[in-house]
Amino acid sequence: MADHEDETLEALAYGISRVYTILVDVCAMLPIPIGLPTEKHIPADAAIPAIQRVADLAKDQPMGETQEAQLFTGCIHLLAAIDLYALCATRYIETRAEGCGANLVYAEEALKGLAVWLVIQQAD
Repeated sequence: MADHEDETLEALAYGISRVYTILVDVCAMLPIPIGLPTEKHIPADAAIPAIQRVADLAKDQPMGETQEAQLFTGCIHLLAAIDLYALCATRYIETRAEGCGANLVYAEEALKGLAVWLVIQQAD
């Protein structure tokens, strides 16, 4: 069972990293770009406040309500995934791991939708 748990945690950590990278790219394309830490390994104590800052600034971006909601949604689901991952790393529970994965799916979907809109806006 420990192998399964380790593999799951490794996959979730990779997913968190991947979604954070999408957030970094999206933030760089925003009408008012937001810079995020981009070192090779970003500790949670640096990433979490940065993600929270983006969530707080989402409403200040000159975009439509849908796009603001996509940015905010991506941030809050990524934060929830990080929290659930930390809980799983301390005490693994399958439903927590599944919740972490689900939050990553929602975060990625919202941020990719926003990225498409931003690319279209830049092309116009």
